[in-house]
Order: sequence, then C-alpha cells, then structure tokens
Amino acid sequence: MAVITPSTHITQIKQGSIITGNLKSSQSIRVDGNITGDLLSDEKIIIGINGEIGGNLRGIDITVEGFVNGDVMCKGLLHITKGAKIYGKIYALEMSIEKGAELNGKVNVGKDIDIPELNTSSPSRSSQEKPKNAASPQEEKNGKYGSVAW
Repeated sequence: MAVITPSTHITQIKQGSIITGNLKSSQSIRVDGNITGDLLSDEKIIIGINGEIGGNLRGIDITVEGFVNGDVMCKGLLHITKGAKIYGKIYALEMSIEKGAELNGKVNVGKDIDIPELNTSSPSRSSQEKPKNAASPQEEKNGKYGSVAW
C-alpha cells in the first residue's frame, strides 16, 4: 500500500457557513460549519467541535469532534473525540475513540473489511431542521439531535 502524504492545502468551512449539497475535494477538508450533503476527500477530513454534517463522509484519515448524521467510510485512521456524536454506520481500517464519544450504528473496523463505495446520489440526512435555539419538547426529551430513522 502506498503511503499518502497530505498536501499543505486544506478546504475550510468556517463556523456560521451553511452548505447544502455534496462536497468533493482532492485535498484535506476541515468543517466547523454545517453541511447537508456528502463529504468526500482524497486526504483527511476533520469535523470540528462546532461542525455538523447531515450526510456521509469518505476520506483517508478522519477526525470527528462534532456531529455526523450519516455513514463514515475511512480508509485509514478514524479518530473520534470525547465530544463527538455519530449516528450512522462506520467502516474504518483503524479507529480510536475517546471516553465520552457517542456512537449509534453498526461499527466495522479492521484490515479485512470491505469499505463500501459512497453513493452520493442518495438523499442526505439533515442535522438541522430548526434553528438551534428553538427546541421542541420532543427534542428536549430526545436530546439535541433527537432520534435517527434508518
């Protein structure tokens, strides 16, 4: 297997930015805003503590500090920090999880697993249906991100 050296270029989605649609980059991507759509990178993906993704992720190495409502396909190391919340299937060659992280979905980790191709034509799941400050009683009961339907 060839060693991939990440480029010095990185696509950044700053906090307060909202993107609806799929995003694909040959360089690394860092998200501190909101994306409703799939995110594909030929290098690293970092979902910052304020980042929210309503869609699938596919990259070489992925770090999740924020929220992902979709499947995660990682061809290298998937690092999940203590504040992360992932609702979806996980496929990774290697994975590290900090105490306090939340996962809800099937986890497949190891060198012998098949990492599926990402079908970007599928509808993505939105992480934000209402403004953050307008929580309904049902949302308060379920927590900030509610329940996930498969």
